[in-house]
Amino acid sequence: YNCLILLDQTRLPEEERYLEFHHWSDVADAIRNLVVRGAPAIGVTAAFGVVLALRESHANDFDGLLADLETASKGLAATRPTAVNLFWALDRMKRTFVAEKGKALDELRERLLLEATRILKEDVAANQALGRHGVAVVPRGARILTHCNAGALATAGYGTALGVVRSAHAE
Repeated sequence: YNCLILLDQTRLPEEERYLEFHHWSDVADAIRNLVVRGAPAIGVTAAFGVVLALRESHANDFDGLLADLETASKGLAATRPTAVNLFWALDRMKRTFVAEKGKALDELRERLLLEATRILKEDVAANQALGRHGVAVVPRGARILTHCNAGALATAGYGTALGVVRSAHAE
């Protein structure tokens, strides 16, 4: 894959529109302009923004590629200064990169793609586990009202608080 595809949440609920991103700076703009909302979704998006930054890089050595990763990370971090998941994901991507020092640049790029994919899958798995465990506290026939962005759009695809509601409904 050579791009990141995001649902444009600024168009919801009137329109379902997907946008393609090929550059980390455009991903940063998407986060800043609320195309992506919800802390977990922002973190996952930032991880893939780093992947795009490494693909864009013309560096021919580890240090050059690391410098480009750091530039992108700073730009992505500036989009939402209070987003904990954003900083966590960027830090994890950098730690993964540094731990792989000595590998070929193409291998480093692939390793970061794998890490971003893991972050995405881990978010879905954690939310599904939260849903399974949360079912125990939801009485049968309950009516639940949430005022926060806690559904699939705020996460990598399942939902935190609404993940519990989804699981309870399924049971």
